[in-house]
Amino acid sequence: MPEGPELHLAARFVNAVCAGRVFSGRPVKSEVNWKNPEVPFEAKTYTISAASRGKEVQMSLNPIEDDKSKKRGAGKAIEALKIVFRFGMSGMFRFTSVSEVPKHAHLMFYTADKPPMVLSFVDVRRFGRWEVGGGWQKDRGPCIILEYDEFRAHVLSNMSDAAFNRPICEVLLNQKFFNGVGNYLRAEVLYRLGIPPFVSARSVLEPLAKAEELVAQNGMKGVKVKTEQPDLLELCNKLATEVVSLGATTYNHTPDSESSHDAFLRWLQCYYNPDMKTLVDHNGRTIWFKGEAGPLAPKGGKSRGTNKKMEAAVQKRKSPQTDQAGPVKKVKEEVKTEDSKGSKSKNTPKRITRAKTVVTSTSDSAKVGRTRRKAIPVPAKSTPARTKRTPKAKTPRQPVPKKTTKGRGRQKCRQ
Repeated sequence: MPEGPELHLAARFVNAVCAGRVFSGRPVKSEVNWKNPEVPFEAKTYTISAASRGKEVQMSLNPIEDDKSKKRGAGKAIEALKIVFRFGMSGMFRFTSVSEVPKHAHLMFYTADKPPMVLSFVDVRRFGRWEVGGGWQKDRGPCIILEYDEFRAHVLSNMSDAAFNRPICEVLLNQKFFNGVGNYLRAEVLYRLGIPPFVSARSVLEPLAKAEELVAQNGMKGVKVKTEQPDLLELCNKLATEVVSLGATTYNHTPDSESSHDAFLRWLQCYYNPDMKTLVDHNGRTIWFKGEAGPLAPKGGKSRGTNKKMEAAVQKRKSPQTDQAGPVKKVKEEVKTEDSKGSKSKNTPKRITRAKTVVTSTSDSAKVGRTRRKAIPVPAKSTPARTKRTPKAKTPRQPVPKKTTKGRGRQKCRQ
């Protein structure tokens, strides 16, 4: 699921591709997306800008007033329209030509260029939502990236909330307090701090609140106490900022951003690491961790099968960039057998299929070649010729003499 860094990068992308461009016509909604509303925006021409806050992106459609409308001075001016996007499981923005609009584009904005270009909201799994004319969601806390001071104060001032009695791994996904944290960020934060995922969130965060209260009582309000390593709230902001600086993650990478995506996979230390343990939390989400789970772990907790392709990709990017022995593949070879005269042997089959072991390299620079077929001469097997059995001579059957009763009958008659 796209997290705070992905939505922040999405807003940056929209601002970059829309800078200096003019859009025209009403936004077009996909016919198959019936869960989201139409966008009733009637301005002839307009510009587009975007901003992010946690797991939301707000797009602004700003109408352009032409010279004719200014001279007339009649009619109600069209106001700017706000659209708030939530990406769900697979939402993202793409900017393409009309012929290259993605298959799963659900809301499209056309430029006034000739030929026109299209800014599309793409969502393969259709969990994404947008609200027309709405603002930021009220029950979400401050952004962990852009509003760090407000985010920290909001969390530490609400320690009396019953939500902090739950495990820390589950509280980190509560957008009321940690707006922008998702599954991979929570795994990385807890792993790098060595915090078991199923300990009480209050036991982790309450000492931070008490330390700030003590600093405030000594007349040093706002002064940051230096520590050897960042605390949990600081690390949420730091890791999210690091991901933004990488440029692309698993959820928003394209063929043009493969290098950034590889850097993100190398950045991951815990998430989708096959050496880590996994456990399903009380909300049905998988958490990656190392060591003990903690006292609040679900009873009879079950680990969940992970994405093998993702694990393999993470391990591949973390391996040193040198040629190493890779997976063993079996390649079929066609072997033709011939005798000394060049003619095919009668006692052997025309073709023999053998399996040859070929080791391929797993480094990025190595490429797996095509299957090779090589003819290897094999001497004909010297098998003794079969001798035909000679049929036994059939002896003529001797006729069985029939028993006659003539003499007996005559004797009886005579008697």
